[in-house]
Amino acid sequence: MRSFRTLPPLFHPLKSRNFRLLWIGQVIAWSGDSIYQIALLWLILDLTGSQKLAGLVAAIGYLPALLLGLFLGALVDTRDRRKLMMSADLLRAGVILYIPVAFIFGWLAPWQLAAAAFMISMGAALFNPARDASVPLLVPAGNLLPANALIQTSAHAAMLLGPLLAGAILAISNLTSLFYFDALAYGISFLTIFAIRLPPAAAVKSAIGPVKAIGEALRYAIKARWSAQLLLVTMLDNLFIMGPAIVGAPIFIRDELHLGPQAFAAIQGCYAVGMLSGALLLGSLGKSLPKGKTLLVGMVLDGITFIPLYFVPNLFWMGAAIVVHSLAIPLIMVPRTSLIQEGIPANLQGRFFSLVNLAVMGMTALSAAVTGIACEAWGVRTVYLVIGIGGGICGLFGFGLGGLRRRR
Repeated sequence: MRSFRTLPPLFHPLKSRNFRLLWIGQVIAWSGDSIYQIALLWLILDLTGSQKLAGLVAAIGYLPALLLGLFLGALVDTRDRRKLMMSADLLRAGVILYIPVAFIFGWLAPWQLAAAAFMISMGAALFNPARDASVPLLVPAGNLLPANALIQTSAHAAMLLGPLLAGAILAISNLTSLFYFDALAYGISFLTIFAIRLPPAAAVKSAIGPVKAIGEALRYAIKARWSAQLLLVTMLDNLFIMGPAIVGAPIFIRDELHLGPQAFAAIQGCYAVGMLSGALLLGSLGKSLPKGKTLLVGMVLDGITFIPLYFVPNLFWMGAAIVVHSLAIPLIMVPRTSLIQEGIPANLQGRFFSLVNLAVMGMTALSAAVTGIACEAWGVRTVYLVIGIGGGICGLFGFGLGGLRRRR
């Protein structure tokens, strides 16, 4: 398609019809998913008035990746990835559609919302590694990093678009209408995946059992020096960074700036703006950047850009600091995905993506728990200072791991 030649490198992967279909479906699904996140928590609060229950249901979203992630990754590597993605979309669409129907007929209970959160998250834990492992089959090798940057850019844009759509829908309808929109979004994603034609390599079938499949992936991850190093620095970075990012922000806004939830929503928007800008920049420059060093630079910046939060006096400067901080996040996520796609054998990629997701989710849960305790003991400003320094050291530690640093 000649028209793509005049576009920035970020958009060159869209020359592939199959990748365009995947991308369109994902943009719509992510927008619907960001609406679902808003609708679910508000519905729980409306039904029960319990903040603890709302937090519990939100936490359940981590469980599928922690409990089932490796088994789902084994499925990705031993079954038809296209069919798995379609199944995941149908599961999520059906579960989400059940919520407003059950609400209308009066049989919706809090435990059903918890079960729905678990199943929707399970669908994501199946779909995401299948998608990431399929991207190398949809675009040329030279376009892998721009393709991953475009996916990340679209995800961050959906973080901004979803709440705007939710506000527009609520202006003319009620809360349960948000669930109908999200179910429709997953239905459209299903249709786009259905229209994709993946090469035979994406439909590998194997008689190997899930336990043996997981063991095979773990042995490879340990044997390949750089991949073991990638898992190690991913665990360390998320242990230091994710707790302050998730738990520290609302504590800082409430206890230090003495502001309300609207301010927290504004800060979440700053995260989206920074990540979107970083992904756009990386997608334009990425082909010329060494992926291993780019990832490690991102980790250093991911840490030290938290340090200014120790000093910020008001919401404006907090927002500015968060935008600068979140610029570094795509420097980690995009090269990491591309390194796996290029360096891990195709028949192991689903399991390896699930290993990375397990490392991220596990360390995020631990980091969130530790951050809450540390904020009570030291104060949230001190936590940001300590975590910022520690996170930067994690990235510097990674530079000492030659295998990962030398990956191109």
